[in-house]
Amino acid sequence: MKRTRLIFVGGFLGAGKTTLLQQASALFTAEGASVGLITNDQAEELVDTHFLAKNNTVIKEVSGSCFCCNYSGFIDVVNSLMDYKGTIDVIIAEPVGSCTDISATILQPLKEQMRAVVDMAPFTVVADPGKLENILDGGTAGMHPSAAYIYRQQLEESDVLLVSKTDTIAPERLGVLTEKLKLMYPEQQVLTMSARNGTGVKEWMEYVCGSSVSGSRIIDVDYDRYAEGEAVMGWLNASVLLQGKGVDWDLLLKRYFQQLNSLLGRGMAIGHIKILIECTGNDYIIGNQTGPLHTLQFSSSAGTGNIAGMTINARVETDPGKLKELVFEALAQTIDEDLFYEIRQCKAFSPGYPRPQHKYRYVVA
Repeated sequence: MKRTRLIFVGGFLGAGKTTLLQQASALFTAEGASVGLITNDQAEELVDTHFLAKNNTVIKEVSGSCFCCNYSGFIDVVNSLMDYKGTIDVIIAEPVGSCTDISATILQPLKEQMRAVVDMAPFTVVADPGKLENILDGGTAGMHPSAAYIYRQQLEESDVLLVSKTDTIAPERLGVLTEKLKLMYPEQQVLTMSARNGTGVKEWMEYVCGSSVSGSRIIDVDYDRYAEGEAVMGWLNASVLLQGKGVDWDLLLKRYFQQLNSLLGRGMAIGHIKILIECTGNDYIIGNQTGPLHTLQFSSSAGTGNIAGMTINARVETDPGKLKELVFEALAQTIDEDLFYEIRQCKAFSPGYPRPQHKYRYVVA
């Protein structure tokens, strides 16, 4: 029986996980492997799912709760991918960015229950150097202390620590950072990559496909602190229909981000804000902000047109009601009188207390 390689890629909000999935799935496909992706969020209308689907990859989404709190739903998605056209070589799963305790709640039960058909890869945690440097120095990287606690727990339970966005840090600083990681986490494999320019992605793929280590440790997690770290953030997922005449969608999105940042100010820590504008003909632009305004990046181009869909995902340390108010106030201030918008769907909330379906106390051999 053909076996499927199952790769988990975790890491905090804005670490660069989705770009890694895009690059890795393209490389696996180029090598002749069939690939399936699983995204995860606390609500529907996920920018990552829309974006990754544009690469003609088989993609499924588990929404409404994290993998650990809907383990049975996750297993159903894994099985549906494995049944896709009778075979799938690699599945890459991306848990919610604010989740931890993945080893005890997902990896161990998978190792026990699906060992006949699945080969588990080392659990990778992606960490962007900006936040990581401050966290390793004992800081909070501008986050609430309980959110920083989640970040540290993610590092602790990994099999592979993958430092991302190496194109944004000087080689000397990167060398110091990786050496510090190796000293603080001597049992983890430390790798580096830039998903934006592709360096290090191939090396990471070779490692996670060649190693049999997976879920090698179970960590102690203070669930009250974990819950607080998630609840301090307001989460918003929304879809909006935009209609106008000859609208420059790229300029509109850039103006919208500027206006939204102006309203959010400096007092609200941003986990991430991802906004996708997509038009007919598969033209699109994505804006991705993972902290202060200088972290904002745009990719691709939607050009000009008369109608487009906008998908908004925002994770910001503020009350969800306030976040919703500011998101749509910024939109109203951005558009002119010739542009019409309709909110098709919106959910603003804070995640509930994590209640995993499984929680193993031991490492499954």
